[in-house]
Amino acid sequence: YAPLNTYFGIFEHHVNVNGDLSPLDDQRIVNLSRQNFVAPIAVITNLTSTGFSPYIVQQVLSSPTIRQRLIDNIDELLRSRNYAGVNIDFELVPAEERDHFTTFLRELRNRIKPAGYSISVALPFKTSDDSPSWNRGYDYRGIGSAVDFVFLMAYDWHEASSQPGPVAPINEVRKTVNYAIQTMGANKVILGVPRYGYDWTMSNGTSVSAKAISVADAYKTAMSHNVPISYSAEYQQPFFTYWDDTGRRHVVWFEDARGLAQKLQLITDRRLRGIGSWHLGLPFTQFAVLLREFFNIRRIL
Repeated sequence: YAPLNTYFGIFEHHVNVNGDLSPLDDQRIVNLSRQNFVAPIAVITNLTSTGFSPYIVQQVLSSPTIRQRLIDNIDELLRSRNYAGVNIDFELVPAEERDHFTTFLRELRNRIKPAGYSISVALPFKTSDDSPSWNRGYDYRGIGSAVDFVFLMAYDWHEASSQPGPVAPINEVRKTVNYAIQTMGANKVILGVPRYGYDWTMSNGTSVSAKAISVADAYKTAMSHNVPISYSAEYQQPFFTYWDDTGRRHVVWFEDARGLAQKLQLITDRRLRGIGSWHLGLPFTQFAVLLREFFNIRRIL
């Protein structure tokens, strides 16, 4: 993928309540990234063994001392591991930490920008400031003024814990892109797109479990069960149903080349900064073809 990328976000170093970062065996991929002229970006998260932790975010962001310790640790990480920049992927930021989060990003920028490092943030989708409680901790306008760019996670409108539906419906993607442009400007926005979908197991019309599935595996699943793939013109997303060997009904929604092309056209029409994806380890054969069709790849190394 190196010829197609400006940045590689290397996932991940996670922070603890003291502002310390977890170790990661990352030196080989950082070196390979630079050898292939792709800027390696350290991704910093609030992940734990049970998922993203709002408690850790609250503990870190609300304390100026711990914030400063985390900034010191990020600065040392970038310098010692030869990264080109950092991406902050703090998810489930509590609403009461909204201003503290923006303050932290400004403090981090002031520390690392003089040395030439980039700073970016992974942002959940929003369509207005009056958003659901789970994403009120993100001040698009303030964050946009503090960072070089944002990775807008425009996916998971439906996910493993929800009922079946489109993962990245184009109508909702357009709304969140419009809001991002209004609050931070088009050149700050890298549109994040999925290389996956979900396979929901159903019982009496209700999802009882779900698993993520790559685009390539979605096609394989449909072919192995000999079922047709339908396409929603409204959402610009494919879907299909099948019955497994135990007699359980499944519903699958995923991204495909047609859905991706709609998003690439949106990026072009709205003059966004670029495209990003989660994640490169998930096979999506047509992805590279479409990128070359729509874009010229920018290098910063």
